[in-house]
Amino acid sequence: MCGSDGTFDSMGEGMIVDFDGTVIAQGTTGRVDEIITAELRPDLIREARLGWGVENNIYQLGHRAYVAVKGGAGDCPYTFMQDLVAGDYRLPWEDDVKVTDGTSCGFPAPTRVFGETSSEGGI
Repeated sequence: MCGSDGTFDSMGEGMIVDFDGTVIAQGTTGRVDEIITAELRPDLIREARLGWGVENNIYQLGHRAYVAVKGGAGDCPYTFMQDLVAGDYRLPWEDDVKVTDGTSCGFPAPTRVFGETSSEGGI
């Protein structure tokens, strides 16, 4: 959280957390352009992903109920997930949402449809 995107100036107070959520560096001055640094240990992240149990949330995401069902549950019981996959996800108050793109923050309104390849060779 430092610098400017041309519209907003970030005011420091960013943080870097370790693989277990422990804050290892934090901006404290609230000044624009404050930069924080910390040593990250990808080897510890990989070790935790392989050896953690019920705290391994990224594994649990795809293996729901693995502590109760061998291999985890294979169904998709949550309606919001089914709706997301089908392209039917809507919030109950969706029709009342006023800001649905980034134009209020200086970004142009998008014109490309999801899944469509851009003419510039991007995603």
